[in-house]
Amino acid sequence: MDEALIADLKAKNTVLQLDKLLALVGELNTNHADRHPYACQMLLRAILDHVPPAFGLRTFEQVVANVAFGKTDKAYIRKLTDFRNSADDALHRPMSTRPSRLSMDDLPPRTYINALLQHVLDSLRTVPQPTAPVTAP
Repeated sequence: MDEALIADLKAKNTVLQLDKLLALVGELNTNHADRHPYACQMLLRAILDHVPPAFGLRTFEQVVANVAFGKTDKAYIRKLTDFRNSADDALHRPMSTRPSRLSMDDLPPRTYINALLQHVLDSLRTVPQPTAPVTAP
């Protein structure tokens, strides 16, 4: 994912803890660079399952249905739901006599994930900053 976006997430002072999201995104980037399609599928699934609280929701399906995205980003976010099936395949298909056919080409474009993460960043509530006490003259 976009390094500047990751840096912005790291710098965000929010009420939600971002350590797990940042770890998942970092591991996704590493596994993508190393061309590990199964790990990428599973990590993407974990990210989709992890981010709904940033939008005040419980499931990714609720995010897709209820969050007001622009037209292009809505299309990207909606398409990410299609990749849940690939992740289910990577996670749950047992060994068989047929070879597995998942490859790096089965992953969504990074633009889709960057759009999601940008909306996560934009939706996160910040930690209220303490106000300086007013002193009487």
